[in-house]
Amino acid sequence: MMIYVAFFLIFVGVTFALHQVYSVHYAINFEDEEERPERVNRALTTLADEAEGCRDGEPSEGFKQAVARIFGGDVDPRLVLAAVAPGRQKAFAEPLLRRRGRIDTRGELTVAHLPGWKSRPPRHYRRGPMLVLVMACSLMALFWGGMSIFTAAYPVAVPALAWINDLAVLTGLVYASALLAFAASRLDLYLHDLQQIGRLNRRLHEAQ
Repeated sequence: MMIYVAFFLIFVGVTFALHQVYSVHYAINFEDEEERPERVNRALTTLADEAEGCRDGEPSEGFKQAVARIFGGDVDPRLVLAAVAPGRQKAFAEPLLRRRGRIDTRGELTVAHLPGWKSRPPRHYRRGPMLVLVMACSLMALFWGGMSIFTAAYPVAVPALAWINDLAVLTGLVYASALLAFAASRLDLYLHDLQQIGRLNRRLHEAQ
């Protein structure tokens, strides 16, 4: 019975790891209201509606009030208005809304990562290496899952590799790989959001 439980856990771990590749691909290539958190959808709708009353790139009073409700008083309404412009919402509004509460545009734009730790957004972030890491970790989870099936039928006889016949060890390796894939995908989204926010802020100031 325990062997079936172990295989089920391995299946869940591998599925979770492979889902990270799918989620990263979907986040990059598709804009889907149903995939966004509900709080982001509500805020985006509110801001887009209020932005219709703005003229010449200047926030209206209604828009300023909406920004104050959603972001607090630390974010420049002009930055938010630039983010919700048509064609920019996925690239800039979504990152801004996902990181609300961490952004401070009073003076120099900073982002609060942890209590007591603030920094400027990264000027350049190359997604390639991080995406490769996500895929590599997901494939490692798949590899360990495949090894669990292979060694169940054909145990490895080499003494130094005896651990590879242990389902508990392979299950742990599957979940370790899956968690690394998840952490890498979350870090990629976070750094990409910060880069987009910084890019939008520079464009806004260059246009002034």
